[in-house]
Amino acid sequence: MASSKYDPPSTSEGSLDPLGLYAIADSLAVQLVPGIRERQIHPRFLTAIAVSTALCSEFDDDEIAADGRSEPWQVFEWYVVEGLVRTHSDEQQLRGLPGREKAANAIRDDIPLSAERYLKTPNVFGFHGVYRLLSRTLEIEEHGQLGYAGYDLLTVWMQEQGLAGFIGTSPGPGRNWFKKLTDAIRDGLNNSAVSRKAGWSGWSFMHDHLSHLDIGRREGRKITQFLMEDNFRRAVLEFLISQDGKSIWTSTDPPSEREFHQALKKSAGPELRRILRAIETYEWFARLLQDAFDDCRYCLSTTTGKVSPTEFGRCRGVQVAHERARDLFTDLTGRLEPYGETARLQEQFADIAQKLPPDEWAECLMEHHRRIQAQKPPNGKAPWIERFDDGTYMIRPMYRVDSGGRHDREYVHAYRTTPLWSFATDLGLV
Repeated sequence: MASSKYDPPSTSEGSLDPLGLYAIADSLAVQLVPGIRERQIHPRFLTAIAVSTALCSEFDDDEIAADGRSEPWQVFEWYVVEGLVRTHSDEQQLRGLPGREKAANAIRDDIPLSAERYLKTPNVFGFHGVYRLLSRTLEIEEHGQLGYAGYDLLTVWMQEQGLAGFIGTSPGPGRNWFKKLTDAIRDGLNNSAVSRKAGWSGWSFMHDHLSHLDIGRREGRKITQFLMEDNFRRAVLEFLISQDGKSIWTSTDPPSEREFHQALKKSAGPELRRILRAIETYEWFARLLQDAFDDCRYCLSTTTGKVSPTEFGRCRGVQVAHERARDLFTDLTGRLEPYGETARLQEQFADIAQKLPPDEWAECLMEHHRRIQAQKPPNGKAPWIERFDDGTYMIRPMYRVDSGGRHDREYVHAYRTTPLWSFATDLGLV
């Protein structure tokens, strides 16, 4: 079965974050732009979650499908995704729709979409999983119920879509659709799968009223209003859609988040400047470590046989990092203090923040990598680079590379400007 873009295959090797740099970067990104995640592309899914929350409120909190695992929201997600796949013929139109390949395969095979045919971890990679944190941050959904923002958004959507009666007591076509959709969810729970055939009118409902590409004007304004309620998120978004921000963001391919932050810092208030400086310093530290590690991988990839720490010590990245990492680490202990990350920095990176000769520092870096891999859940991951009893190293074949580090100041990690730009595009702000 083909994997969807939002259902990446797992690996026991631990192919991501070999130096344990991601956690602090992610924490800073969460505080800079609350609720936003890199996987997010289309803000219309916030409306889909509001609709889902309203529909699923008709079911008991502990209600679950006959398969013993699928909750009402999950069943509704199957219907939404299948409906959008059925009614969008252009593959490009389905970009950013989690689970689209799974739904397309189910339709092709004429087998109802179900937990077995859908994403392996839908609570993470389905659209509820991808956008749920933002929906809760914006108070669209709270503890499985519509929050104040969710009710506000759903009311605007209902009025703009001509679906009066979808929520509330007023009569209208929305009331009939509400019943039709809850009936579909109930049948899906009983059958543990999508329980409607190709001719069901509900597929058109998904296209006409919940397409991720066709957000209503008033609905979009309402979502924009919610996004602007946080001071940091508003400042980043307002600068992004300004003439200067747009120019900087679109001036390179791919865009440079570092250059964008440098420009934003000039007009930012004191608190925003402080977190941007913390990010800048942490990313320089991360770049030094990543470049050193990548240079060592390249050295191992281009050398026949084992490599000694002395050879690592000649790598450009190692020579730069062993000189500068300690000073940056000291600077970071203060810069990360307001964001609660100083203890994690010290716990994770004190071992490589030492003034040592290049070859000894490289050995510390390799040991750091081994320790980080061993700590990964559930039972640890194998290191990419193996150390032998004589102190030499070899790289495991799947981690060989054709080039070393970047040796520039570009960020190692992402800080949510890309999804914000996609949001701004969908919302008509750029």
